[in-house]
Amino acid sequence: MDSTPPSPWHPDRRWADPLITLLALIALLAVSATLRVRQEGSLRPSGQTSLQGQMLEVYLAGPRLLGGPRVAAKEWARVRTQLTAPWDRAMLAVLMAELGDPAEARGFVAEGTPAGAGGELFRRAFAAAYGSDPVPDRAAREEVRRRLGHGYTAALLEARLRDREAGATAGDALRAQARTLLMTRLATLGGLGLLVMAFAAAGLAFGIYLWVTRRQPPVRPLPAWGLSGRAAVLVSLGWFMAFFAAGHLAGLVLGPWPSLRWAIVPLGTLFHAGIGVRLLCWAEGLTFPQLWQRVAPGPVRRNLAWGAGFLSLAVFLVIAVAMATSLVMKPDQSPQRDLQDLLRGLSGWGPSLAMFTVVAGLAPCFEELLFRGFLFPVLARQGRVPVALVASALLFGAIHLQPDGLPVLSTLGLVLALAVRQTGSLWPAILVHATWNGSLFLLMRAFA
Repeated sequence: MDSTPPSPWHPDRRWADPLITLLALIALLAVSATLRVRQEGSLRPSGQTSLQGQMLEVYLAGPRLLGGPRVAAKEWARVRTQLTAPWDRAMLAVLMAELGDPAEARGFVAEGTPAGAGGELFRRAFAAAYGSDPVPDRAAREEVRRRLGHGYTAALLEARLRDREAGATAGDALRAQARTLLMTRLATLGGLGLLVMAFAAAGLAFGIYLWVTRRQPPVRPLPAWGLSGRAAVLVSLGWFMAFFAAGHLAGLVLGPWPSLRWAIVPLGTLFHAGIGVRLLCWAEGLTFPQLWQRVAPGPVRRNLAWGAGFLSLAVFLVIAVAMATSLVMKPDQSPQRDLQDLLRGLSGWGPSLAMFTVVAGLAPCFEELLFRGFLFPVLARQGRVPVALVASALLFGAIHLQPDGLPVLSTLGLVLALAVRQTGSLWPAILVHATWNGSLFLLMRAFA
């Protein structure tokens, strides 16, 4: 692959078929090993509160600051079934002691709270705050606050301990700071909820419009690819191998510098994106500017308008699918737990900005180029558009290797493919993908 072929690639089946079989077997082994590692990781409890737990904290405590009614017993029972992570349950125990019945909260702590040294520190702090046990030292209390997410609940627990340590009003300043933090988060989530509802309503209307006008021809045809089906499979498998190798190579390069571990994701993404783009250009006999012009044509203003419509449709359909699957699927942890843990380890604007650039910029551009700019049009050749829509969506969901998130991710992938089918350009899909990733990143970063 040292020179660009003068025409699209059509490899000889005599060597291409055995190579495809070998690469497919390697890919299956890599997927199996990764899923096994992730499954083992999912059985290991998180060392801190989750994003879900922190949102429920706002949901339970926020209205009470605004003069709302006390939390009903059935509401406590419902939340107790929702929160299964140990530190989420520890957070809930503190909220129960503050907003409900301290005796019931003590019983909840006895039922099951975090194991290990951190859990023992929490139980000691809880017993001192809502009982008469000795107050732990500052280092132990700071560790408990960190594991509780430095949020509203953590501040209430620390305020109680300060009252015990230095007098009845010693924790009032901390309580005031906690109320300010909680009100900020409540306003943020409230505004976000209204925005999501507005987008969902617009998405329903946009979906009806697409259905009514479904017989009208698309704005422009899908990007045309000249390489053969075998070549397309080899390019896809080659990128897949690079995708799996990228993280390990980045880890080896940055391993000697623990302070740079946050850069593993950006460096790995740059590596496999570069390999993927190079393979596409080589196999089709194009330069990168020629490739990009093929998959992302059209006026910017019109593409932005289409992107806004398909973003609203994605919000509506994802909410509908999430609500439907929640009735039958009860994931043990958030599919985004790895990203949440990674964001908690970021410090400073530099790493955060670099990670945001990758998550909301580089990754959406490359994933759209591969899935909607390349795979979807290739699968749709000979008029197989419905099959291509479903297949590319499922592949997009599967590549994230998050079984619990497969329905939502595949739904998002379907909307992105529909955007390319309607417009013949990647720009609307990139806009939707980048906005989706960026919004999730900012939300997680705000609670990290």
